[in-house]
Amino acid sequence: MKCLYCDREIKIYSLYSLFIEEDLLCSDCRHKLKMKKRKFILEGYKVTYFFDYNSLFKDILLQYKESYDEALKEIFLYKIDIYLKLKYMGYQILYVPSSEKKLIERGFNHLEGIFKKLGLKEVKGLHKKEELTQVGKTLVEREKMIDNYYYDGPPIKKLLIVDDVCTTGSSLKGVIKALRDSCTTICIVILAKV
Repeated sequence: MKCLYCDREIKIYSLYSLFIEEDLLCSDCRHKLKMKKRKFILEGYKVTYFFDYNSLFKDILLQYKESYDEALKEIFLYKIDIYLKLKYMGYQILYVPSSEKKLIERGFNHLEGIFKKLGLKEVKGLHKKEELTQVGKTLVEREKMIDNYYYDGPPIKKLLIVDDVCTTGSSLKGVIKALRDSCTTICIVILAKV
């Protein structure tokens, strides 16, 4: 089998790859992704993330999101999907929303593709007031986007918010602000932090 990113032959070095879940990346690419569980605090909530937003992560994410290279979705939760399933059992999941324009262009929700394997019930009812994008915005302009979300769904006991990348945290802050009063427990998992 060949690496989905660099096309080199994959040599199996671990029992995990042999018996549990086959890695779709070669050991060099997997090492360059620098997977390591880390945390930071945002608005009083712990945010867990697993990757640095380096050039390899960016390339793989963009190829998956923008070129819909569906096989790449399996790369992101390799070796951590079982941990996440057990840790967040009984939670409901909320995918930080992309813009409607991007969803239509892509034809799919990239976060749902990655995190659906956790088997959690999806929360509906989070909306954007305006279709704003963060691309090309300054930090001050991004901070104004925090008030762009509202929630009109039922109360939630245990909520897991997921996103792909945290740059300034504006999207996550907005989602937290919109949902804070409707949730008993909020946990946040992102794939990478800039």
